[in-house]
Amino acid sequence: MKTAPAQDLSFVELLNAATWLGLSAGTVEFLVRTEPRLGLGFFDQLSFCSMAMGTNLGVALLAACVASLTTKIPYLGKRKIGFIVGSLLGLHTALYYRFAVVLNESLRSPILLIGLGALFCMGMLVGVTFNKHIAPRVRWAGVVGLLCFWGGFVRGLPAGPSQTSDGPNVLLITWDTTRPDRLQPYGGPAKTPVLQRLADEGARFEQAIAPAPLTEPSHLALLTGNRTTTTGILSNGTKLGEQPAMVQWSFQQMDVRTGAVVSGFPLHGRYGWSEGWDVYDDDFGDVPGMHRLTLIKLVDEIFLPANTLRERKGDSAVDRSLRFLKQHERGRWFLWVHFFDPHAPYEVSDLASAPTDGEPLELPGYWPPPHKAITSTDWLTQAYDDELAYTDQLTGELVSWLEVHELLDNTLVVMTADHGESLTEHGVLFDHGDDLFDPSLRVPLILRGPGVEPGTVVPCQLSTIDVIPTIRQLAVLPTYESDGAPFTEWLQGTVCSDRPVLSSTIGARFVEEPPVDLSLRTPEAKYIRMGQDRGERLYDLMQDPDESKDFAPERPEDVDLLAERMDSVLDGKEVILKGPEMDAQTLEALRALGYVED
Repeated sequence: MKTAPAQDLSFVELLNAATWLGLSAGTVEFLVRTEPRLGLGFFDQLSFCSMAMGTNLGVALLAACVASLTTKIPYLGKRKIGFIVGSLLGLHTALYYRFAVVLNESLRSPILLIGLGALFCMGMLVGVTFNKHIAPRVRWAGVVGLLCFWGGFVRGLPAGPSQTSDGPNVLLITWDTTRPDRLQPYGGPAKTPVLQRLADEGARFEQAIAPAPLTEPSHLALLTGNRTTTTGILSNGTKLGEQPAMVQWSFQQMDVRTGAVVSGFPLHGRYGWSEGWDVYDDDFGDVPGMHRLTLIKLVDEIFLPANTLRERKGDSAVDRSLRFLKQHERGRWFLWVHFFDPHAPYEVSDLASAPTDGEPLELPGYWPPPHKAITSTDWLTQAYDDELAYTDQLTGELVSWLEVHELLDNTLVVMTADHGESLTEHGVLFDHGDDLFDPSLRVPLILRGPGVEPGTVVPCQLSTIDVIPTIRQLAVLPTYESDGAPFTEWLQGTVCSDRPVLSSTIGARFVEEPPVDLSLRTPEAKYIRMGQDRGERLYDLMQDPDESKDFAPERPEDVDLLAERMDSVLDGKEVILKGPEMDAQTLEALRALGYVED
């Protein structure tokens, strides 16, 4: 393309130059933003790149229209190409400052406003200053764009299939906020035939207990095999920091491809979750990669609460999971799929059918206004069951794909949950996280595949921190010391033995020194020690399975006995709590999910 002297450009020529510059800027951003861990296929990358090119083209064309009005303005009127380049450079520089340097500053903050203005002006100054060098070389923008286009595709290529097939594949499925007594294999009313099939063809555990009633700490304990008192992560929104190796590292040591598809903000890669995975898909947008783009972030800043997507629907998680499986089906793989759908508010059921006559229920503050008009706990309980049934269908899609591709029998399928949900128990309406009662801590646990005797029912109590040590044995992985212990022999129907389970939560959220509440559960009793000397409780699970009466005042000897046993489990270790992120974005996102109270 030949470019006339800047001051002689017609409007059409100016738009032509802006088109080349905008498309080129888009491919540059695509090159910068893409990465292998996104696991994007060819058409996903093409959509990602097209979005980047489109947004930058829009900015460039708008800048060209503005530049066309500067013809009579001294200095600027002769530097229209530089004006367009300066607009692109200034906008991206300023928004990088916003989202990478001062993300937590309020939009009214002087630091933010002054910085944005200064950086945008500096970008404009660079563009117009070097106009004489840029304008004659606009034709090279196409070359740069083409190189960045292919460079982005190469840079974003995910790892190829594993070259090893020695050992089973592993599919770990975690349902958020799922209590077993509502599921079909446990005699519950929710229609979950896929879980029923997995239980019939594998092993079902009747007394699986979560280490925490919150998403992030419970999942970390699950994937490391360590209690929350060891990891120090007891609250959502906490950066992981240096952690005992999660299981994906062991799979990578064996040249097994690892993938994770998560669906809730507490598991976002910003907290350190993406380390060690070949693919870690925490992109909740409809178009993969779209919300990584600078200009889309600006739109999110204006229109999206908390400037981030907080969750995604299960059908999207299935689509992303199948993409990983299709890419790696010829080799050995480990895939973790997290479904957030059972978490409130429940959206599968028709809200128009909900009863609204009478006094509205006192639902948690994060529930949206239409739900807060509901007057029936029975309707909401049925809505919860409907969410479980929907998630079962999604799980079935993964199982069916494995079966069709003749991979199911060589895949260890593990299904469990991070925690449960109080449906009305203890005066808690459809919420969790603040207490250590069974509705929030009992979870399902089902295994099917190599090493598992079909039809096995395990009545003994255990913690979900025992899952990964078991997977390590079944998948023939390197072992390391952890709090959990394998239960491999139990999967063959052998005699089991109950294990005491230590669980924990924080007694107050997002305070400088939150109290740490601990519980020790045996099949017969539960002992709760509330932090900062707030007292002790004792519940007799044989006489009072609903945990409605505190027996601590009547049975001090039993309290002392279980307190000693808890201290023995802790083994003298001090509970070191790592604080959650306190930035405005994290707080708003967690508040919207119900993990922060106003």
